[in-house]
Amino acid sequence: MRRTIAAVLGMSVLAGASVLAHHGYANFVDPAVKTATIEGDLEGLRYANPHVVMMIRTADSTLYAVTWQSAFWVRQFAHVTPTTFKVGDHLVVTAAPSLDPASHDLARVREVRRPRDGWTWRDSQPFAEPSRWERSSNP
Repeated sequence: MRRTIAAVLGMSVLAGASVLAHHGYANFVDPAVKTATIEGDLEGLRYANPHVVMMIRTADSTLYAVTWQSAFWVRQFAHVTPTTFKVGDHLVVTAAPSLDPASHDLARVREVRRPRDGWTWRDSQPFAEPSRWERSSNP
């Protein structure tokens, strides 16, 4: 009986550790301190758990991976469904840039706009407005 309890506790600890590791944003700047804005065409959308991921190609042909929240969160709180965006939509996204300046990854999305029809979602959490330099296609 003790072995079973020890095994269950051990598996619970390991499962919890992997969940915490997955949800870390240690490789990204805190969006309260700094954000970057990219603008481009949606080239791909993975609307699934663990996160909704948008692939956006900017005017200079750079492909960015933008990691949002879980599919459940995006549907419940941002009111975005799998059909809200279509490949080819022109989007403007503000999010936290990677700590690696060579990376083309953004996370912790704070704003998404679709200029053609004025559709906008903006996070209720405060975040740093992008500086003029960061509004270019290269955060």
